[in-house]
Amino acid sequence: MQDPLNKKMLYAFGTSIVEGHAAHESFVDDIARAHHMIYHKYAINGATMRVVPNEDPVINIVHQVEQAPKIVPDLIVFDGIANDAYASVTDDPKVLGSISTGFADELDTATYCGAFETVCRMLLTKYQGAHPLYITTHKTPARTLATQEKLHDVSLAICRKWSIPVVDLYTQSGFNAFIPAYQHDYSYDKVDADGHNRNAVGGTGTHPNADGYRLFYEPRITAALAAMC
Repeated sequence: MQDPLNKKMLYAFGTSIVEGHAAHESFVDDIARAHHMIYHKYAINGATMRVVPNEDPVINIVHQVEQAPKIVPDLIVFDGIANDAYASVTDDPKVLGSISTGFADELDTATYCGAFETVCRMLLTKYQGAHPLYITTHKTPARTLATQEKLHDVSLAICRKWSIPVVDLYTQSGFNAFIPAYQHDYSYDKVDADGHNRNAVGGTGTHPNADGYRLFYEPRITAALAAMC
């Protein structure tokens, strides 16, 4: 059977979970290599969705999409949430923002909602004809559940508005790092002795190791990408 992902071009934007943290190896690398895809990761460790004032260096996801090449890929994956999931964002309406009513509104990229909508609009217009896929990442005890819940829900609402499909790992992956065994066995902070994430464990719960990606990220994301080809 022909592989629908074979030779497809993939762009990846977002946070360290997409980039691969200290090992710089994530589900993006694994999926692309397994299916002989052409891929480019523009995600950056520590990136916010919001455009943060006086950010240095500028790494937010809006900027990532703005600076990426104009060449249209076949597929796009992106995430968010992790570096915006603080009460200073979710509990402040001026920072959280709100979902706009139309599709040509002026958007405030200093707010989470405005920045997220900006990313969605850019992905659909700059890369017209490509297939974007939003990834909601797993639950992590490194952030409060309340802040993650709020950003998860508003992110899904924005994706529905802009007709962007979602792989909802936050609620459907089985990867809940609030459970201590999952936090220990499937996340890492520092690389292993070989500089990889394959034998690295005991993390704070945010960054999946090789097993975390393999078990909980890659099957669902691979299936979703293949279904869009």
